[in-house]
Amino acid sequence: MKNHLHDDDRLYQKMRQSLDELDELFPTSAPDTAYFKTIVHDTTERTKKRIRYDLLAFWSVSLVVLSILYFIQLQAPVFYIIVQGLSFLAFVLILAGKWVGKHDTTP
Repeated sequence: MKNHLHDDDRLYQKMRQSLDELDELFPTSAPDTAYFKTIVHDTTERTKKRIRYDLLAFWSVSLVVLSILYFIQLQAPVFYIIVQGLSFLAFVLILAGKWVGKHDTTP
């Protein structure tokens, strides 16, 4: 048992010495914090631009959809009611399909 501990100590010392030699051969330096700050700043700016674009696209599409629905409601109320009923029915069927999928007991 004592011999095993002695071998472990020698192995540890040899590994430590080899790692110290590697540290001397390949010195490392701490990276500049300004570099990371510029990366964070650039990434933040790109993210803000993308969010603005996504928000503008969302509002544009929603205005078009609401305008079309408003126009259909004024010009053809029967067609509007049919579209609303079909969309509600599709929503119910999707929810029912998910519920059945979660509670399926077939082996």
